[in-house]
Amino acid sequence: MNLLEPVTTNTQYTYRPARREDMPSVGQLLVAITAQHPATYAPALADLYSDFEDPWCNPETDSRVAVTPAGAIVAYARVFANPQPVDETRAHLDDDIHPAHRNPGLTEPLLDWLEARAGERLREISAAFPGHEPLVLQLWCGDDEHDRIASYQQLGFRPVRYAYRMRRDLRLPIPDRPLPDGLTLQTYAPELDAGLLAARNESFSDAWNFDPVSPSDWQQFFIQRADFRPDLSYAVLEGDTVAAFSINRFDPIAAERTRLKVGWIGSLGTRRSWRKRGLASALLVASLRAFQAARLEYAGLGVDTQSPTGAVALYEGLGFKPYMRIITFHKTL
Repeated sequence: MNLLEPVTTNTQYTYRPARREDMPSVGQLLVAITAQHPATYAPALADLYSDFEDPWCNPETDSRVAVTPAGAIVAYARVFANPQPVDETRAHLDDDIHPAHRNPGLTEPLLDWLEARAGERLREISAAFPGHEPLVLQLWCGDDEHDRIASYQQLGFRPVRYAYRMRRDLRLPIPDRPLPDGLTLQTYAPELDAGLLAARNESFSDAWNFDPVSPSDWQQFFIQRADFRPDLSYAVLEGDTVAAFSINRFDPIAAERTRLKVGWIGSLGTRRSWRKRGLASALLVASLRAFQAARLEYAGLGVDTQSPTGAVALYEGLGFKPYMRIITFHKTL
C-alpha cells in the first residue's frame, strides 16, 4: 500500500497497544511526518527502543498504534505522566499520525482514547499523591499544523505557551565570550555526570513545566542517546563544582535526510549562584566553535519564549534566529 495516497474516512483501522517490534515501522512513520511537519522529531531507531521503555509510560496500557488492513502502522499515540508529581499532576499526550491518514475516522477515536486514558492516569496519580492540582492534559504541535490545532481546540484544549526553534548559520563570525577568572571549560567526561545532573536540576527548577531528572533518566535521555556528542558538550567548573553546562547533539541520519548539518544545543543551563556572569554566552560560543570545527553548517536550539532567564535575547545576541514556533495546549480536568 502506498501510504502517500489519501485515504477516506471510511477506511478501517485496527487499534492495539504498541510493541517493541513496531519501532522500525514507527521510525518510518515519524520520518514521513517530519517531511511535512518538521516540528516532529524522528529519533534514531536505538532511541525509539529506549523511549519505548520510558518509565512514565507503560506501553501495554498507555500506548496505541493504528494499523491499516495491509498491516501498515499509520499512527502512534502515547500517554506520559510523572508518577510522583512536583507541582500540578500533568499528562503529556503524543498523537503522531501519518499526514495522509489525518482524517476524522482516525484522528477522532485516537484523540478520544488519549484523553480518556490520560484522565485515568492522572486520577490514579492524584489519589496516590493528593494536593498536586490541577489535573492537566498537555499536547503540543507546530503552529503550521492547522488541522491538528483545530482538532485540539474542538476537544477543548487551549494554547497556553509558545516556544521557538532557533538556528544560527555557522559561516557567520563567532564573537569572543571569555569565561570570568577562576572558572574553567571542560569537555564532557563521565566523571562529571553527578555534577552535571545536579546543575541541570537546579538550573531548570524555575522553568515552566519543570520535572526533576533522576540519575537513571539522565543516562537514558541525555547521555545514552544516539545523537549525544560528548566531544561537542561542555561543563564550566569552579574547582570541582559544575557551575554551567551545555549538552549537545548531532544526528547524522537526520542531517543526511534533511541535507542540513545542524548541531543542537540540547540542554544549556547555569546554576543560580553563577548567573549574570556570562557563563551561558561562553558555553554557546564554545559550542558554536566546536560545531564549526566539526564541519557542521548550523547550530540549532529550542527555547521557551517566556523563559524567565532572558534566554531568547541571549540567543538573538549571538546570531540565532527563530524559524519555527511550537504551541503547547492544555486542558484541565
